[in-house]
Amino acid sequence: MRIAIPNKGRLCEPTIELLERAGIRVVDTNGRRLYGKTNYESISILFARAQDIPRYVESGAADAGITGLDMIKEKNADVEVVTKLKMGRCKVVLAVPEKSRIRTPSQLKGSRIATALVNVTKKYLEDKGIKAQVVELSGAVELAPYLGIADGIIDQLSTGTSLAVNNLRIVDTLFESTACFIANKSSLASMRQEIEEVKFSFEGLITAEEKRYVMANVTSDETLKRVIAVMPAMESPTVLKLAKEGEYAVHSVVDEKDLMSTVRKLKNAGAKDILVFGMGRVIL
Repeated sequence: MRIAIPNKGRLCEPTIELLERAGIRVVDTNGRRLYGKTNYESISILFARAQDIPRYVESGAADAGITGLDMIKEKNADVEVVTKLKMGRCKVVLAVPEKSRIRTPSQLKGSRIATALVNVTKKYLEDKGIKAQVVELSGAVELAPYLGIADGIIDQLSTGTSLAVNNLRIVDTLFESTACFIANKSSLASMRQEIEEVKFSFEGLITAEEKRYVMANVTSDETLKRVIAVMPAMESPTVLKLAKEGEYAVHSVVDEKDLMSTVRKLKNAGAKDILVFGMGRVIL
């Protein structure tokens, strides 16, 4: 199986890190890092521009790939989105100068819109029934209004800092983008087992980032009832009898966002010896 991954940009390092955490390590690359072998004989890596990966996967040059949903939409690629990876998140937005008269998308009629996402922009304008000129740029799109070559922009927004620096404000959000693990449809049919193995590894790692394993001891049946009542769980807490008669250990998997309140509730319910662990993978 050949997996195409970004060779540079904001998704490059997070993608390599994700592969390594999943146990897939690039062990041999050519001098220009165009392709590489991994510690799995059945898996090789193709390094490519993020915007080209949808086409490589669609054509079968790669069996699978990791790239942004924005790139998939821009290329209108006929690929299967196997799973979303919750990294490289951004919004694709319509923005105009702070002093612009444009307050709603309908006011774009006759204006100039600068973008690197030409196809996304054209589809957006078409869906809205708006006739406007699309100005194609390959980078630094947010400078276009300042330079006088556009009245607004459609661009990816990660933090909002660039818009603020260039005195731009958001008029509309087209969609939210995240990195996706995608597959060629024919490859998915012939390599389903291999692709699903990678998918489950990725999903297990991502889910584990949001979970914590909590263990607590209780010293009586009454305390056990109170602890179980406040202990969150994926299905149900695990209860184990301890060697000491009448005492128990309660184990559960808790969402990280609920951890602080859970620990407080457990303490108030009478739990002791509370331990919290990070998790390697959680397969739902």
